[in-house]
Amino acid sequence: MNKYIPSLISILVLLVGTVEADAQCRRFARQRVISTLDDGQIIGQITSGTIGRGESAATVLEIDQSGPVDLILSTHNDLGNVTYSVVDTRGTVYGEGRVRGAQERISIDVEQDTDLIVHIESERSASAYTPLGCVALATTRVLDETNEFDLLTKE
Repeated sequence: MNKYIPSLISILVLLVGTVEADAQCRRFARQRVISTLDDGQIIGQITSGTIGRGESAATVLEIDQSGPVDLILSTHNDLGNVTYSVVDTRGTVYGEGRVRGAQERISIDVEQDTDLIVHIESERSASAYTPLGCVALATTRVLDETNEFDLLTKE
């Protein structure tokens, strides 16, 4: 039984480290997205994840209402330049570009029930050290003052 204790301790340390990194990434996402909101804007969806330098990832965002939507993309500086592309499931390209650290705001006009695919890829590391960093992505929309479910703006 004693020969398994070091292995169990190692696994426990790895699990705690992973949970802590995930919590830090969620905190990073909230801080970065909330700091970009303009007056009258609300957050639709928010997602985040940790990737390594030279890695890529993709996510699907479901847009329920038609109209203008802002996509906010923010990356950790350790990831270097991160390229992104935003397309829908029909192949329509909504935006492509590059971001490093600071937030990138992509304003698009979408139809109701559109699935947007956001693909990101960080630049490769020049050294053997591969840093990890958080990537945050959110959708925001202008608050519709006539929304029947918004009790705060009702008279």
